[in-house]
Amino acid sequence: MFQIVAVPFDAFQALPSPAHRWLLTCFSRYVDRAGKAFPSLRQLARDACMSLASVSRYMTALEQLGVFQRGRKPGGRYIYQLAEPYRPRWPGRSKLAVPTLEMRVSQPETQKVKSAKYTEKSQEIRDDNTQWVARMRGWRNSDGRFWNPFWGPRPDEPGCWVPAVLLST
Repeated sequence: MFQIVAVPFDAFQALPSPAHRWLLTCFSRYVDRAGKAFPSLRQLARDACMSLASVSRYMTALEQLGVFQRGRKPGGRYIYQLAEPYRPRWPGRSKLAVPTLEMRVSQPETQKVKSAKYTEKSQEIRDDNTQWVARMRGWRNSDGRFWNPFWGPRPDEPGCWVPAVLLST
């Protein structure tokens, strides 16, 4: 069973996906006070309930993001040195405020530029009326089969949450 380990939130949230964050959480279980760890990839796969291939891929990505440095011992096991912003906050260890810019993980160039599709989609979702238009379009395109229950009653049911203007179009 896991113990509670406090990891700095800013650094944790900077990771690109929930799978990366989960693997870092599992990995933190093996980190000592100096930031060193040497769990096997198989053990991390068991802890994270992931395949060995997925763990290997995510660990490579975490290394490239600067979360840790790793080297290999003879025999194939990795030795990890966790970067300061990601180290657990052990009792008695001085708590860092928000990591300074120098301590943060530098993001690869591909992650700094958002695609036009992503930008358009995020702007579309910001407008509540536009959300309802998109939901109604999806509902009509699926011949009334697709409706997310979180959107309230279906458009053909009483008490529907869709604005009345959009129901008539």
